[in-house]
Amino acid sequence: MFSLNISPAGKPHSFSGLRLLLEDVRATPTYDKDFSPELLLTPPLTTPLHRHLTALCLHNPYWNDFRILNHFQKRGIKMTLEKMEQLKKECHLDDREIICNTLIQLSTQGGLHLNPRQISYIERAKPEFRDRDLQPSNPGDLLVYRRLFGRGVGNFGRVYLHIFVDMYTGRVFGQLSQDRSVNAGLNHLKTDIFQVYNSRHYTLNTILHSTQDTHDLQEFNELEASSLFSGLGLQWLPTHRTFGTLEKFERYITQNCFLDNPPEYFSDFESAFERQLAKYNARSRWFSRRTLLAY
Repeated sequence: MFSLNISPAGKPHSFSGLRLLLEDVRATPTYDKDFSPELLLTPPLTTPLHRHLTALCLHNPYWNDFRILNHFQKRGIKMTLEKMEQLKKECHLDDREIICNTLIQLSTQGGLHLNPRQISYIERAKPEFRDRDLQPSNPGDLLVYRRLFGRGVGNFGRVYLHIFVDMYTGRVFGQLSQDRSVNAGLNHLKTDIFQVYNSRHYTLNTILHSTQDTHDLQEFNELEASSLFSGLGLQWLPTHRTFGTLEKFERYITQNCFLDNPPEYFSDFESAFERQLAKYNARSRWFSRRTLLAY
C-alpha cells in the first residue's frame, strides 16, 4: 500500500553545494571573451567570476539583472549590463529549466537545503515539484484525480476533463466528457484504467481526489455509500490539496491551444485529445519510476 515518504534519499552532506561554487571568489576575476563556454556546474567553471555569478543566481533565482549588477558593483567588480548578460549566457543562467534542474540536483545529490526562494522558483516553473513528498513504491500505489476545465467549447457546451495521474510513473490518464460528475471519472477508472494495470499484474491501491467544492464532497459521499464503490478494492480519499502534477498537464493543454477551434463533432474532439495525451505521455516510460529531474 502507499505510504508517504518525505525523508531524504540519504543523509545529506554537511557542506553546501553553493558554498563550493563560491570558492576563490575573492581572487581577482579575469574574463576572456574568447574562451569556450562550459556546461553549467560542469567543473571546472571558467573563472572565479563565473563561479560567483552562478552561486549568486542559484541562491537568489528571482534577482533581476540590475540587482545582480548592483551586487557586483558594491564589491568593486565593474561590468556593463551587456557583459553580465553574456556571462549569464556562458553559465547557462539564462535558461530557467537548467536553473531548476541544477537546484534539484544540488538538493538531491549535493546536500543543498533549498531555501524558500529556491523552492518557490522551482515550483512556479515546475508545479509538479510540489508533489515531491509523494513517493509511492510501485505503479498503481497512488493516483491523483481531478476534474479540469468546465468551460464552454464550441457547440459542445461545457466540457470537462477527468484526469488521473500515476504518481509513481507520472503517466496521465484522461477522458473528455460533457458530464461533470465524479461518477464520470469513476467510470473512466473502472472502464479504461483498471484493465491497463490488471493486464500487467499491478494493483490500484489509492486514489487521492482533489475536490473543488462541497458539491464534489456530497457526490463522493453518495457514491461511497452506493454499490458503485463496492468491489473496487482501493481507497478513494477526498482532499482539498491541489496537485502540481495535474496543474502541469492543464498548462500543457492550455499552452497547446487545445480548446481553441474545436472540430464539428465531439468524437473528433475526443480523438484530438487522445493524440495530445499520447504526445504528453511519450516522455514517460510505462511503469518506470519518474525522477525529480523528470519534473
